[in-house]
Amino acid sequence: MPMKSTSSTIIRRRSPLCRTLAALFALLLLPAFGGATSVVPTSMHIAMVVSPDMQLYPLTVMDRDALSILDLVYDSVISIDDDNQPQPSLATSWDVLTDGKTWLFTIRENVFFHDGRELTAYDVAATMSAIQTLANTAETPSGRGMYSELVSVVSSWEADNERVLRVRTNRPYYGLLYAMTFPVLQAQSTHEINPPGTGPYRIDYYIPGEALWMTGNENWWGGNPPHVGELICDWYATAEDALRAFESEDVDIVMTRSNTAARYRGTVTNRANSYTYSTRQLECLLINQSVRKLGNDVRMRQAIAHAINVSYIKLNTYQGMVQETETLQHPGSWLYNENATRYPNDVGYDPERARNLLYDLGWMTLNERGYRTRQTDAGTEELSLRLYYYDEAGSALRKETASQIATMLRDVGIRVLITPYDMAGATAKLTSGDFDLCLVAVNFDVTPDPYFLLHSSSGPGTGANYARYRSDDMNKILQALRKAIDETEFQQQWYAVQRQMAEDIPLLPLYWREGLVVTRYAYSSVRNIREFELLKTIELYR
Repeated sequence: MPMKSTSSTIIRRRSPLCRTLAALFALLLLPAFGGATSVVPTSMHIAMVVSPDMQLYPLTVMDRDALSILDLVYDSVISIDDDNQPQPSLATSWDVLTDGKTWLFTIRENVFFHDGRELTAYDVAATMSAIQTLANTAETPSGRGMYSELVSVVSSWEADNERVLRVRTNRPYYGLLYAMTFPVLQAQSTHEINPPGTGPYRIDYYIPGEALWMTGNENWWGGNPPHVGELICDWYATAEDALRAFESEDVDIVMTRSNTAARYRGTVTNRANSYTYSTRQLECLLINQSVRKLGNDVRMRQAIAHAINVSYIKLNTYQGMVQETETLQHPGSWLYNENATRYPNDVGYDPERARNLLYDLGWMTLNERGYRTRQTDAGTEELSLRLYYYDEAGSALRKETASQIATMLRDVGIRVLITPYDMAGATAKLTSGDFDLCLVAVNFDVTPDPYFLLHSSSGPGTGANYARYRSDDMNKILQALRKAIDETEFQQQWYAVQRQMAEDIPLLPLYWREGLVVTRYAYSSVRNIREFELLKTIELYR
């Protein structure tokens, strides 16, 4: 991909002297530490834990903190509201033609990029073409960026004129609106480092591994210029370093998923506030339905589910920084079906019920070691399962979770043999099917579509249905979801997915990972804060 700028240091608009004077002026404006939270500063320092050589190209940035920072610089055609539902942003409206595959987006007037040029539909079309180029030519997933799923949904796009963008999809699909949440760049700047945006803040300069300075956009289309007119993002190597900087008053905001931040959870004082935010990472337990011992009997999966005390794991391993779930939707989403529960009478952890289900499956007696057995033609068989897991770098959370699950299953008579793997080793085991149970993380795209995880055709190499789940009923629902053209049908099909999951238990969703924003100022008015949008509404803070 051609880049017009290859310099590792990007500087705009300010000389070093100006920057020094601005920094001193900002310090004078900051309220004294421990002062009343009603005092709104005009400058804030934000901890930025990103790669020290990260380039500011918004279509390929993958660092979590950087994505939240750049969310203030670039706007998208569609935004996602607190209920996780699409809403107009740079597009004021959209229309679907009778074929269900042609969408017309009306682009907002009087929106200007940071360099003063007016936004048009041609800019949006050019950005989509740049995303397509990355998706088709990048050698690695990180090179393709966060927005490459767009090309799997759309077949073509063009600007009819300056105000109308025409997008054609591969099928009638409401999910297109989620895919239209990419950062919009200027047509002539789609391959530049640090291109102008239309958001409430602009980047003045960036020194990789040191700092990034942002100032308020006085011509922002979304409202008045930000009162917090300067955001100084200071680089830190680790989340722990960033938290220590918060303690020593060097920064005002830290964004982290580290469990060491749990001590701030629920804090509301004149020294610190905290916001819990949700992520797209679902921790779940895969149960291999092709293994004879486990069988394709839902009662075995029910027994395992009832034996696991997810609340205990949440508090003791994750320090409360996860959200328990039985479905593939967050409880705060408009697509969440609160009536789709896999547990009778809404009782989850129930080891006695687990024992009864195992007894009904023929695992009736306990051997001298306390494990369940059954009689087969080959003799006495012990209920022994292999549990695999892999941990993220620098984390032992799944190791601890695997140990606790093994103890809980041991309590109902199931012997568990735990084996750790690195990511490559675990992927090989999942792909080959040589496992019984496996703790994994499933990361979802912005478009809510579980096809890759639940459809019978989405096996190794084509998706992530490593549990070998097969259901004609679920396949039909997933196909209908992928052809839902309006919000009502889309929601109904998502409700149906969750009901079918409750009946079949294709896998055990355990919890969504969460994180914390630790801040000296209560800047956010967002009800459900989501990862990659953690600074949202700071531009409105007054």
